[in-house]
Amino acid sequence: MSTKRYRNESLSSGFNGEGAIAGASDGAFIRSYYGYENQAGALGSREPIEEQRRRLPAFGHRAQLLYAIETHPVVIVIGEPGSGKSTQLPQYLYEAGWAANGKAIGCTQPRRIAAAMLAQRVSQEMGVEIGTTVGYSVRFSDACSPETTRIKYLTDGTLIRECLADPLLSAYSVVMVDEAQDRTIATDMLLALLKKILCRRKGDLRVVISSASLDAERFKTYFDACYSADGPPGTGSVAILSISGRQFPVDSHYLTKPCENYLVASIEAVMKIHAREPAGDILVFLPGKDDIGQAVAETHEHARRENRLDTLMITSLSAGLSTDEQRRAFDPAPPGQRKVVYSTNVAETSVTIDGVVYVVDCGFVKQRVFDPASGLDHLVTRAISKSSAVQRAGRAGRTQPGKVYRLYTSEAFSSGLFARHDVPEICRLSLAPMAMTLKALGVDNLVRFDYFQSPPPELLSQALEHLASLGALEPQSTALTPGFGLYLAELPLDSMLGACLLNGVAKYKCAREAIAAVAMLAVGGDPFVMPNGQCSEAGADKRDFMVVEGDVLTLVNVLIAYQETPARVRSQWCDLHFLNSRMLDQADRISRQLGGLLAKMGYLRELCLSCGRDFTRLQRCLVSGLFANAARLEADGTSYRLVRGGSVMWVHPSSVLFQATPKPVFVVFVEAMQTTKLYMRSLTAIDPNWLTEAAPHYFSAE
Repeated sequence: MSTKRYRNESLSSGFNGEGAIAGASDGAFIRSYYGYENQAGALGSREPIEEQRRRLPAFGHRAQLLYAIETHPVVIVIGEPGSGKSTQLPQYLYEAGWAANGKAIGCTQPRRIAAAMLAQRVSQEMGVEIGTTVGYSVRFSDACSPETTRIKYLTDGTLIRECLADPLLSAYSVVMVDEAQDRTIATDMLLALLKKILCRRKGDLRVVISSASLDAERFKTYFDACYSADGPPGTGSVAILSISGRQFPVDSHYLTKPCENYLVASIEAVMKIHAREPAGDILVFLPGKDDIGQAVAETHEHARRENRLDTLMITSLSAGLSTDEQRRAFDPAPPGQRKVVYSTNVAETSVTIDGVVYVVDCGFVKQRVFDPASGLDHLVTRAISKSSAVQRAGRAGRTQPGKVYRLYTSEAFSSGLFARHDVPEICRLSLAPMAMTLKALGVDNLVRFDYFQSPPPELLSQALEHLASLGALEPQSTALTPGFGLYLAELPLDSMLGACLLNGVAKYKCAREAIAAVAMLAVGGDPFVMPNGQCSEAGADKRDFMVVEGDVLTLVNVLIAYQETPARVRSQWCDLHFLNSRMLDQADRISRQLGGLLAKMGYLRELCLSCGRDFTRLQRCLVSGLFANAARLEADGTSYRLVRGGSVMWVHPSSVLFQATPKPVFVVFVEAMQTTKLYMRSLTAIDPNWLTEAAPHYFSAE
């Protein structure tokens, strides 16, 4: 590369026994081989699928895996990238009869997209329709049948929600916790719950914990404890197996000096790879959706200037995209084109994009970090961990040798800038959802609960305070309140948005608008499209939907207008008004699912209620859940200060209130994002009196 020189260092060797990265003697770079994890070849290849399965390393360990699962209640599988553990092990269990008598084999994933894509792959390998023998279940999307589905891919959180109706998970004979190294809150919770369930279902349930990099001994010690009554820990209750991966080497290229702008460097790397390297698709890791959107636009512009636009298929992949938009990243490029996928960290694990030979790793990720003092979730861009770097590099070379271009120096990578592992979510995120779910499952004393890793006391204390201020906990017993608290735990929503929804239906009689607001916020993203050359027309249409009270009411306007448009012309209507039809279709589906859940809770009559143009009722509804995210305008007329906590914040440039003059004195917001400033996103203007009305005890000290 002309402006940046890369040092080339081949990867070799593998993981050590604890899943840590084995470095060279000088610690300057990773050495590892990578194989093909979830697929042995493209589905469209001429090689029969059965032969592809036989070539996977997991096939050679099939008998050993099944014997270990037959003779041990807990089996820990360390499978290198390329081993096929995520797709093959559930099939081996199915073929061995573990799905007999109506039981199911559950395989959990930390991310929704991984669960859906793995189910799709396995259904194709087995030659069955998705949703029959093989299915998946994730938040707001379900493709399975209790009568026929025997291999079920689902997120950790979805399986936890199933515990609310079936505390012993009696529908499952085997639960496989895949990609356990991600250590989400849901993963840690699920491990703790499975340990309790195993103590009740001894001999009747098997648990498989799998990962490419895992501290196996720590997991073994944790699960051995639940069999201490039968004998000394470590007497055969937990087995540890290792599967070697298919060895397609990945050459690692580092910068010789730090880059000033990872986004610019990423785009430059893509264009130079396209100009100089042989055929093969490119996967680029960027921190967030905003970065990805900018990168896609600028890559289009670069390719147009270089007359290469007809040789590139430029796509994106992130959790906020619709299913159709996500699927495009997995579609093969047309003949004569090279596919470029700009992705967040959702593509790090489990998800395999066929044809990727080159990976560009910017070295950063966006992570949520909760501050118990301010009560805010901050979306912070930070350096990835070494284990994440290994996972990213592993996306290259799945069917042939690959290359990873790391936009940082090998010296930086070997320094303390890159931690060995990511900080588990249970140590850095709000624990309110976890506390609420555990309460719903009958766990009264959250402090003494047998966590896989104990959470910080201040996070647990803040979670209970937050739930109490929402009205979800009884003052004396701290049990969930009948009705509101129990219903809040049943909703597949953040506690704040769940409170908005329930109060909007039961208290403020604006069910239609509350459902629309929560559905749009659950989808996330911006429904307004700004095509090149039509920005003025698109801007005018956006202003027609805008509401001076803020972003959330604007989103409600958009979705209700979409729902009132006849279904047969909705796509054309979206094109006419410069709106994202896929996003609105997804929000419409979510709103109908939420309506179904509320009807089961007994709110069938209330579902038809609307506040019409009386936006005050909807604003008060939003305050009832978002009061902790209230901010007051400062004397400078541009910045805000959090009412409780004191953090100084600014309106995000994408907000309809960004250019408002004058700005509302008080607002509540849905999300905080830290970049050059601490920004508020999804704002609503409010009356300050509504704050003390919604949570008098929360603001009593103010």
